[in-house]
Amino acid sequence: MIDRYNNMNASRPLWQNRWAAAASLIAALVLCSVARAEEEETPIPLPLKPYDVRVDLAFDDHVGFPSAFRGRVLDELRDRCEGYWGRMCRVEIAETSRLLPATAQTLQRLPVDHETPEAADCDKLYFLTVEPDGGGYLVSGKCWDSTSRFTSEVLSAKSVRRSEIADRLFGVLSDLFEPVVEIADFDEEQVTLQIRAGELLPDDPSQTQLKPGRLFTPFYRFLSREGEVLRIQEIPWTYFVVADVDRALATCDIVSGLRVPLTARRRRLIEAWAQGVSPRFESTRLKFVSQQFSDRALSGLTVSIVPEQTEQATEEGADDEQSAAEKPEPVTFMSDREGTVTIPSDGSHKPILLAVHSGKSLLARVPLVPGLEQESEVLLPDDTVRLNVEGQLAVLEAKVIDAVAKRAVLMARTRAAIKANDWKSVDEFLNRIDQITGPAPLQTELTIIRERGVSIAAERRDVSAQRRIERLCSRTGELIDNYLDPDKVRTFREETDELRKALDVK
Repeated sequence: MIDRYNNMNASRPLWQNRWAAAASLIAALVLCSVARAEEEETPIPLPLKPYDVRVDLAFDDHVGFPSAFRGRVLDELRDRCEGYWGRMCRVEIAETSRLLPATAQTLQRLPVDHETPEAADCDKLYFLTVEPDGGGYLVSGKCWDSTSRFTSEVLSAKSVRRSEIADRLFGVLSDLFEPVVEIADFDEEQVTLQIRAGELLPDDPSQTQLKPGRLFTPFYRFLSREGEVLRIQEIPWTYFVVADVDRALATCDIVSGLRVPLTARRRRLIEAWAQGVSPRFESTRLKFVSQQFSDRALSGLTVSIVPEQTEQATEEGADDEQSAAEKPEPVTFMSDREGTVTIPSDGSHKPILLAVHSGKSLLARVPLVPGLEQESEVLLPDDTVRLNVEGQLAVLEAKVIDAVAKRAVLMARTRAAIKANDWKSVDEFLNRIDQITGPAPLQTELTIIRERGVSIAAERRDVSAQRRIERLCSRTGELIDNYLDPDKVRTFREETDELRKALDVK
């Protein structure tokens, strides 16, 4: 048979043998690809994808727990995670000896990032410690999230009895747990979020990931072609507030200080996500600095909390003055020499709107959740150029007011002299009116102020300052033209001359 097969191949033309070999090679590659595709797991949709959670627990040496009790704490903590979270999380809990000493201070100094060995192959990494605290125990925790690469602050809780340690540890885990969502769709006012493990509802309703009023902060993930995270870019001064939840989908209101916080045109290697956040501080200290000069603190700014605008039904014929009187006054602060303002938290954990003014000029409207961050820096346009121009215009306007006042007084004294038939004093007063500064020199001074201010703002590429300077100078120019109109003096002289002729006074 083999000889016959060889004879058949030998009898074929050479090109047919090559085509047969190529076809056999292609068939083999297709079969290998199909087999490899079958071996690979199908990607799990985000709403059905549970969190892979790793928990490393360390006991301080001063606690003196025997190994049997420590193992029981681990088992109880594992049971609570499974009982409360259910299928939402796949939890791996182990005791670690890395944290020495196992205290809250060690957790605060512990650096955690994507290169940490324990962070491999997990979505959330927790480090927990148990240490003695007076007559009880102090349990502390710290969490790192692989999607946002965000490391939480250290959170602690006290336990009076040893039997409560597992409960306190799970309480810390639960408080540190922040859901991760992907931005599915959005418009100018609302955004739709797809919740990870949203279809895997926890066994305990208290552990539901999203509830109305929940806060999220968005961010972008920039990926390489191989799918590795190159960098994380947070979207500043932007918050999502959950309005409605339907299993794995949530609708949120957008609160942002940016005109366009989210862009619809994104490349394939850019992902839009958001992570839940919880305010944990009593206040937030804001520091206002110049955009052009980062080392220059902006002091003397007025920061106002804009009252929340709520629609209230009013009866027909309601008094408008009464409604205006019931309108709450904004709470105001003043930035100190270091350019800082401390905004206390009211406990509502809702975003508030801050209006930042420099004098009468509005510099920015900044949304803020007090207590979400302990300190934050706000970059604002350097308003020193406009302030200098405003000061020069104030001096110029004072000259206008002085000229108008002098002219009004002299006109009144002129009329009184006419009634008293004292035409010698009338001539004196008219001469003094002519000596009062007219609009021309003031307009020239205004032009110099305008050109200097606009030139400095243009050098700094501060378009907003240029617009403010132009607006201020235009208003001052109108003030000069309206109140120092030479036609008014001319008309007054004509009236005086007519009276002189009527009375036949030489």
